[in-house]
Amino acid sequence: MLGTPASAVSRRCRLVSASTAPLLNALAETGPVGVDASEEQQASIESLAGALDGKGDDAAQARVPLKGTYDLMYSMAKGGSNGKVGPLTGKVSQIVVDEKNFINQVSLFGGAVVVQLNAQREVIDDNKIKVEFVETVFKIFGKEVKRQPTKGKGVWEQVYVERGQDGSAALRVMRTPSLFILRQQ
Repeated sequence: MLGTPASAVSRRCRLVSASTAPLLNALAETGPVGVDASEEQQASIESLAGALDGKGDDAAQARVPLKGTYDLMYSMAKGGSNGKVGPLTGKVSQIVVDEKNFINQVSLFGGAVVVQLNAQREVIDDNKIKVEFVETVFKIFGKEVKRQPTKGKGVWEQVYVERGQDGSAALRVMRTPSLFILRQQ
């Protein structure tokens, strides 16, 4: 992803519009871990994301269906949800199981070590989704080694959602309250 031009990212996002090209280009420069970006890069991405606020394909952005797997393009969150585990940075994905359940997953060492955060979501209004985290699962070489209950909940505000060819969300810009940007595989 790092260094990938907006045109290539746009092809992967299917119908990502020209209005998102400046943001996608900025993300190609920073990579997914926003807290590691320079203050100038962070400010630029915040500004570009803010300029998209409310300009998605639908007025009811939280109601756009989610489908498949999403890759994390950018996160300003501190901690594991941005993919950083100590000095290591893993690949972050969000796997949509069904209309209610999803998994936030961090894969390290090419998937040899995987941490999954199982969660449930509920649309609470046209632009907000309530999320409750249920359990954490740890896997090594595909074998589950630990499962434990997890507490935590929040509200994700949808800043910008763009539909793909199948009608599901292809690109999502959210505040959790940290800025998160995800693209559909």
